[in-house]
Amino acid sequence: MSSVAPLLVVVIVSTVSATAIVILLSWVTHMDWGRRASPRAARSVFLFDGECLVDASLPARRLLDRLEGSGTERALLCDLLEHRFPGLVARLETVQGDGSFRLRANGGFGQIEVEHWNGLLRLTLDSEGTGDAPVDPIAFAALQDELETLRCIGEDAPQLIWKLDEGGRLSWANRAYMRLAERMSGPAEAATDWPPAELFETSDYAPLGTGAECCRVSLLLPGEERHCWYEITRLRRGTERVHFALDVTGIVEAEQTRRKFIQTLTKTFAQLAIGLAIFDRDRKLVMFNPAFHDLTGLPTAFLSSRPQVQTVLDRLRDRSMLPEPKDYASWREQVAALEAQATRGTYCETWSLPGGQTYRVTGRPHPDGAVAFLFEDISAEISLTRHFRAEIETARAVLDTLPEAIAVFSASGTRLLHNGAYEDLWGAPDPGLSETGLLDEIVRWQNMIAPTPVLGELRDFVTAFGERAEWSDRLRLSDGRGLCCRFTPLPGGTTMTSFSPETPDRSRLSAQTLTTGEEPRDGKEPIRLQRG
Repeated sequence: MSSVAPLLVVVIVSTVSATAIVILLSWVTHMDWGRRASPRAARSVFLFDGECLVDASLPARRLLDRLEGSGTERALLCDLLEHRFPGLVARLETVQGDGSFRLRANGGFGQIEVEHWNGLLRLTLDSEGTGDAPVDPIAFAALQDELETLRCIGEDAPQLIWKLDEGGRLSWANRAYMRLAERMSGPAEAATDWPPAELFETSDYAPLGTGAECCRVSLLLPGEERHCWYEITRLRRGTERVHFALDVTGIVEAEQTRRKFIQTLTKTFAQLAIGLAIFDRDRKLVMFNPAFHDLTGLPTAFLSSRPQVQTVLDRLRDRSMLPEPKDYASWREQVAALEAQATRGTYCETWSLPGGQTYRVTGRPHPDGAVAFLFEDISAEISLTRHFRAEIETARAVLDTLPEAIAVFSASGTRLLHNGAYEDLWGAPDPGLSETGLLDEIVRWQNMIAPTPVLGELRDFVTAFGERAEWSDRLRLSDGRGLCCRFTPLPGGTTMTSFSPETPDRSRLSAQTLTTGEEPRDGKEPIRLQRG
């Protein structure tokens, strides 16, 4: 028994060791096959018979499930792979008979193996190109999520997005582009045609300086009377071109409206007799009308060079178109004050020029710090005003020479003018009043005469409408002297009142008039006075 025990131990140890070796070899072999099979299992393999898909690996089917669009699975797959493997479609079209070839991916990451035999086509995608390392499933899932997010952003974007290949053919378009293409061509044609007709055909792209190009294109939609405007931005991505189109119809119409408004203002300014000069916030001349050129006599070339306001005023001073200052220092202060007051909108002065002309210059603020100056030739107005003033002064001088006390009232009862005899009789008016009314004068008269209904009748006569006739009466002053008064209607609803002392002959005639109601004139038939 003692000799059997060691032998039994040896057998047991040998059996356990052999079993461990077998298990270890089996595990190592399994790991080696797993390493070699993992890349193969991760590859996408497609088998086509003509345009029909015969078989595909699991990763390949997952890729096919994500394809969208109309057409056969082979056509959709080739369109997708063409972006990663440029020239694939052209090589497939030239394949004749049995054979195979490989293409490296754009950027050198991955390759595709193409095999063609017995009318069958097998496409094998190798993500790495070496077959030694499988793709990390977590990283691949993250890339798929990012791709799906980007795809949704492109599809749901409100602006039109599409892509052209190196041959200028439409290779991809988002939902907004497809909806517009369907509206342009009709639902039936849009559902069957791929690619749809290109909506915008233009080569007038302007560089933006960032590698992009931009242009504006109009499009007339079916059933619409006005054009829709789109601003298209084009970017180059390798051999392809990506386009973005934004609807800017509202902006274009606003620009057109603004342009028409500016043209209308320009035409209006050109017809104004008032000179207009607008200076921007930097005090450069940005706009002027022909009247400004005519009034100032400044050359058009000089005005078109956008001179500073200081330069313009210096030129006007050289041409004696400004009031001559005492010295240059006061001139600089005057210019600075002019700009400041024009900015506040308080500048308005009359320039009396050495040549006898008179200009009214007004400064007005404009938006964004600009300022406008209005030059108006008021020489004729000043001359007419002076003429009227001279006539009025002459008329006043004539009135002051008359012995009668005369005052003229407007239709509303305001005293317009009076002569010196009126002040001698009734006293000077209150200097604190800017204007004197008929009622104020009647109150003063009542304090100086005996009670009489004449003043009430005069009040009604001055404010009456319609035709009026001259009438006269007499008043008695507090000191007993008599006054002859006469009330005469004048043009424009005004009324002239005149008062003169009663003479003895006039007193006798007045007594006869009060008795008979008639007044004789130089032995002729008496004229009956009318009282309005």
